[in-house]
Order: sequence, then C-alpha cells, then structure tokens
Amino acid sequence: MWITHSLSHLLFALGAKAFNFPFESSQLTQQDVGNFSAISFGNPSSVPSVYQGPKCKVQPEDTAWPSEKQWDQLNATLDGNLLKPHPLGAACYPDRLEYNRDTCAYLLGPATATRLFFDDPLTALTTWGEGATCLQLLNTTGRTCTQGGFPVYVVNATSVRDIQAAVNFARNQNLRLVIRNTGHDFIAKSTGRGALSVWTHFLKGIEFLSDYSIGEYNGAAARISAGMEAWEAHNAMVNASNITVVTSLESTVGNGGGWALGGGHGLLTSRRGLGADQVLSLNIVTADGRFLTADASQNQDLFFALRGGGGATFGIVTSMIVKAWPGQTRIGGLTFYLTTGAGQITIPSARGYPSSPPVHIADAETFWKAYRVYLGFAKGIVDAGGFGFGDVNPQGNNTFVFVGTITLPDYPSERIKDFYTPLFSSLSEIGVSVPNPRHAFLPYAQAGIGVTPISFPGSSADRLFISRLLPSSLWANGSRLDAVAAVNRQNAEIGYRVTARIYGPSAEAAGYPGNTTSAVNPAMRNMVIHCVTFKQEPVDILPPAEFRAEHAKLRARINELVRLTPDSGTYFNEADILEPEWRTSFWGEHYPRLLKIKKAVDPWGLFWAPKTVGSEEWEVITADGLPTQNGPLCRTGT
Repeated sequence: MWITHSLSHLLFALGAKAFNFPFESSQLTQQDVGNFSAISFGNPSSVPSVYQGPKCKVQPEDTAWPSEKQWDQLNATLDGNLLKPHPLGAACYPDRLEYNRDTCAYLLGPATATRLFFDDPLTALTTWGEGATCLQLLNTTGRTCTQGGFPVYVVNATSVRDIQAAVNFARNQNLRLVIRNTGHDFIAKSTGRGALSVWTHFLKGIEFLSDYSIGEYNGAAARISAGMEAWEAHNAMVNASNITVVTSLESTVGNGGGWALGGGHGLLTSRRGLGADQVLSLNIVTADGRFLTADASQNQDLFFALRGGGGATFGIVTSMIVKAWPGQTRIGGLTFYLTTGAGQITIPSARGYPSSPPVHIADAETFWKAYRVYLGFAKGIVDAGGFGFGDVNPQGNNTFVFVGTITLPDYPSERIKDFYTPLFSSLSEIGVSVPNPRHAFLPYAQAGIGVTPISFPGSSADRLFISRLLPSSLWANGSRLDAVAAVNRQNAEIGYRVTARIYGPSAEAAGYPGNTTSAVNPAMRNMVIHCVTFKQEPVDILPPAEFRAEHAKLRARINELVRLTPDSGTYFNEADILEPEWRTSFWGEHYPRLLKIKKAVDPWGLFWAPKTVGSEEWEVITADGLPTQNGPLCRTGT
C-alpha cells in the first residue's frame, strides 16, 4: 500500500519489505567512469600504511587545482548538479557583483522566517566556524566578502551516483571533501576552504514497515533518507496515524544524517534511547566510492562506528532503517518560570506546554535554592522516561529567568500530576509557590516540534559554548550536586546562559542493538543532564585575540564542572571545537577501535572534520590562528 504525501519525493510503504529508495538505485558504474579517470574507484588495500601523499589538500590557487575542463566533465557526469554558489551575504557588499541592498535587507529580516537559509547550499548555523568572511550586515564599511571557508563547489546530490562521482573526484584530485545536510553544524564540520561539498539535503524519503526483522530485532521499522528533516518525519507520523519514530528536538535537523551518527537526543531519549540506538541498517558511500550496506550481519565494524562514532568521518550515509513503535506516542508536559532581580524580564517560549504565570523571587538566594531543587528532581524525570529542560537566562542587572519544562512520553494521565507535585511541594517548602501548575498531553508529532519547519535561528549558533555530561552518580552525593549547582550559579552571574537538557539514554532504554555494541560515548549511558554553557554575545566578529580570551575564560569555568565529573565526558554533536582530551571526552574506551576502523575504510583521510575520529592527523592552517575552516587542510605529521 502506497500513500503519496504532499511533499515531493516523499513516499510511505506500510507492510512492505524494506528496499532502497529510487535515488539509491542510480549508481556509478565502470562504464560511467570510462576515460574520465578522475572519477575512478579507489582501492584501500593499495594505499601505503604510512601516508605518502601531498602535505596539503589542493587549493583553488594551486597549479594542481582541477582545470575548468575537468570541472565541466564532472558536471556532465552529475547531469548538471554541480553548483558554484556564492555566499548569500555577498548581496550586502557594494564591491560584489551580487550586491543588492534590498536583498541584503531581506536576508536580515523576512528571510529568517523562511526556508531560504536551510535550502541554501552554503549556509550553516555557525558563521564564525567558516571564518565569518561574508557577514550579512547592512553596514559593511571596512569589511569584505570572500568565499573564505565556504566550499568552492557543491554537488547537489540527487542519487547515489552523484555522491560516488563526487567522492571519487575529490579523492583522486586530492581535494578537501565536506558533507552538508541541513546546516545544523556547531563546530564547522560541514564547511571548508577550497572544498568540494556533497549536499544531501534533498535526498527525501521515508517508508514505514509494519514488520521488519534483522538480527535480534523483530518489529516495526522505518526507512529514512539522509535529508529527511524531523518536521517531515513528524508529518509522516501524522499521516500514518499509528506509528512513532524517534526524532531530533529541532524540527529542521536531518534525522538520517549527523544527528543519529553522532548520538542524537530528543524527547524520547530516556524512553527509547538515542538516535544512534534506533539504527538497524545503513546505506553508505565509503571513501573508495563504493556503495554498501552496514548492519549486524555485514560490515559489522562500520555498523558499530556509524552508530555514535560521528558524522563526516566514515562515509556519506544515504539512508538508514530505524526502529519504529506502533501507536501514537503522547507527551505529557508542563512549563514553569522563576525570576529574580530588578531588571527587565523577557520570558522565553513555553515549548507548547501550559505554563503558570512567572513567579518572581525577591531574594536571590532563594532563587538559587529553587534551582538546586530542580536539579535534584532531574534524575526522577530520567527514571520516568522523560526529557526535561532547565535553563537559567541572565538578563542583565543581576536579573535571571529560569525556565523549567518537564515532558513525559506515554505517562499515565491519571498519575502525571502525582509525578510533578513533589517538585512543587519542595519548592513551596523553601518559600517558592508556583500557582496552579498545569500539564497537557500532546501527540509526539506535535510536541515541541510540530509539523512545520521553524524559521532560521540567525546567529544563535555564533556564540561560544562548552558542554559537559553530568553523571547519575552526582545524585547519590548531595554535596557534589551542591557543588555543581554552585558552579552553574557562578557561571550565570558572570553572564553565561546555563542550560540543562535532562535525559538518560541508558542501555535499557537503548534496547537492541544499542544495548549490545555501538560507538555511543559510554558516559552517555549513565548521564542525567547534558549541561551546555553559552556566552551570550555573538563571537563571529570578535578580533582573534578577544576570541581566544573569551574562549579561555569560558573553558576555565567549565573545567570546574570537569573537576567535579572526572569520569564523564561530552556529547560529540554539541561540543567545544577546542575540547581538550576530546578522544576520551567524546568516545571514551571506544576511540582505539574507532580509529582502527577509520584507517581501514578511509586510508586516504578523505573524510575529515574538526574533532572527528582520525582528525588528529590533519589540521587547518589559518592566517589568524583561529579554529575556523578558512585555510588549507594539511597533514600534521601525527
């Protein structure tokens, strides 16, 4: 039975066998290669164990850069899907051919409520990571717009064949290759100076399978393509009416891309596990240009690595089969606000759940006691299979707004009030009375995300941030949790925004195959809070010296959390680009195995991004020394 959705290229199959999407049936052949040796397939076994290639990837100014004829030939192979885009910000610079003041004003205003940025082949959420070389500003006096750390060419992938040709061309021509899906990229993994980019954004498809078996798994499943965004998956769930798949918190994140490959948290994480825990099988183009499947019975090492080992590392995933759950999941939830201080208050979103009027607490000490009470309650949220938010937002003049949101998937409606009442009773005991806390149940397909794409978040990602996972052991020691709360208070009083994402992807929640073996950071299996601390002001236009100083200041503060959680780690997908001891922080004991797999499947070092497995063997050389992608990618000699 086939159902056609209003989104183009979006198909659903219920009760059918899993099969490749139509775009995967178009694959590169030796006949396609012909005399065009630049797209010939690679042979990993022929690569020397000790790297003997050029010191750096080829840049546009180098004599080894492919000729226009070669680019044209590649474009012909790709049926015209090779793009040479300029940054959207070029419209703001009078010396650029693309200059148009009205277009620039549109970019800074109405465009942020459209799909323009998400559907642009270059734009990523993080502009400082690219090098901030073409900022969108109405006043660009004294500034320039260059391609900078943006890729030079982009393959708008419409088939596996397109991806294979791009991979082979980049490898054979010694080009830097980057992968971009939706642009949700916090540490510049999807951009790079002089790069050829593979853009998987428009590989759209989803199929629901009522009965699927592989390894020890027997149950419902879904086939999801790389470019499928969470809001599109939620639309599919609404139309199917009786099935649930785990998705991201953010509506425009690609469910079949780096979100799941690096872990992937969402509202169902404490109940169903991470995005990586849902994966039963993946289709992927590897560095030799070949298209293969990795699952529990074939290419097992790759199957291990692709579930938590990170994106932009082992190949380009085109689709995956993930677990699905019969029935519509309902999310019960509520939001409440606490404020303190004499400054002007701005109340953040309630994430779609009912909220009581903000409670103003005159005494700052009581406000922070209330924050500690909420931290203490967090483990109960995880134990109940829930997901929580607990954010402290500094608003100047020693004024703070705390936002607490509790969500509970499939929690019995007659018991949910009994669940959260003890929290508000504990708050009342310290003199904080939240009037009439109210909850509501929303279908999962509408809870927190909805079925429409959100507007572009602008420069929200252009803030320094560092994260830390807080382990469950803290909740067995009140004094240690007191110390964590004190550090977070100090950070907020400095002016940092301190956020808590409360979830626990335990082995029990993960189920098969995640509970047997995967590359997910072991520290995530016994965590309760993913704490992220942000510098409030954008840093994309900071001078290099000031950038370094601000980063060092923030790192010093987070090191206090590291000191209190020495055996924990950090979530790869949302981490500091300068994370120290990153191999252990991101993957713990798994790193040696991951590195071995990386060297086996990609001995050329074709797939590279900051702080990914094997990235220590390469580095980007920037003129200002900042950790951006605005420079050539060169061997480190490691």
